[in-house]
Amino acid sequence: MNGFFPNAWRGFVRVAMAVGLLLSLSACASLGGHHDLQPLTPLPIPAKPESLAAHPANGAIWQTGTNVSLFNDNRANRVGDLITVLIQENSSASNNTNTAINTSDTLSAALTNFFGIAPAIGSVAGSPFSPSMGANSAQKYGGTGATTQSNTFTATLEVTVVRVQGNGNLVIEGSKEVLLNGGHEYIRVAGIVRPADVTPQNTILSTQIADARVEYSGNGSIYSAARMPWMARFFLSLWPF
Repeated sequence: MNGFFPNAWRGFVRVAMAVGLLLSLSACASLGGHHDLQPLTPLPIPAKPESLAAHPANGAIWQTGTNVSLFNDNRANRVGDLITVLIQENSSASNNTNTAINTSDTLSAALTNFFGIAPAIGSVAGSPFSPSMGANSAQKYGGTGATTQSNTFTATLEVTVVRVQGNGNLVIEGSKEVLLNGGHEYIRVAGIVRPADVTPQNTILSTQIADARVEYSGNGSIYSAARMPWMARFFLSLWPF
């Protein structure tokens, strides 16, 4: 009996070590296999590309209604074509204001005599009460304010031509979603492009997009940490000062 308990304890330790080794191996296998990854699917396409007519078997080089052109380049000009937008947004603004207001008023009135008679209406504390009055007022207000803002946004995004206007301008739209450190980041661009501004490399600057909307947003733990809690926002909205 004296050797039973030490032997049993050593057997228990061996079993625990074996179970721990199996659990660690299974954890490593689950981390290395990436079994939880889901298939990636592209974002919704803003516009379906126009279909190209098939080449008729007539042996001609020029075919009407196809993408074969003897004079035009490969820059986007139809619905469904792609354009690379080079986002280079830099903006800065500052405003300073200073206000100072000073006002002062003095008012006095007295009736010293009335047809040669000094008027007196009774007495107050033994002193004659005469119909005279005087008042002084002064007001002063000063206020200063200053604001400064600076923004920089640089990125590259492929967009799709969703519509061709009557004058040939291209309406574009595109978005990008990136999963980074447990949070999603979204980039969206929409606007109107003049075909002449598109470079031979099929790129255009974001500053050359008319009626442009450039959005950069995200969600996740990082964005949640930088966001004011909802209760604090509620009380701040009610605080009058």
